[in-house]
Amino acid sequence: MLGSSVLSHLLVKILMGTGGLLLLILLGLIVWFWQNTLQARELALRVARDTCLSQQLQLLDGTVTLQRLALRRSNKGGVTLQRTFQFSYSAEGYDRQTGFIITLGNLVEQVGL
Repeated sequence: MLGSSVLSHLLVKILMGTGGLLLLILLGLIVWFWQNTLQARELALRVARDTCLSQQLQLLDGTVTLQRLALRRSNKGGVTLQRTFQFSYSAEGYDRQTGFIITLGNLVEQVGL
């Protein structure tokens, strides 16, 4: 019991210092980035499925992959993340082609086949 009390006291001292605060902020930014990227990936996958369906194409592998990440200005003037996702599709079932989806923040900016 004494060991856990010392450990929790030490943890509180670390987190209350400037280094601990910076560590918490960094951890929060990492969690935010991870969640934001998952949301953008889900959006890109939904758009890839819809695009393939509307063009009578087959979405291969059922997934999109993040290929590029950049900082860009949004229409409102703020800085946001631009992500480029790639996906594979086929018209005949045996020919693999690559498409892309570019998102800016949580909006689809461009779709290419």
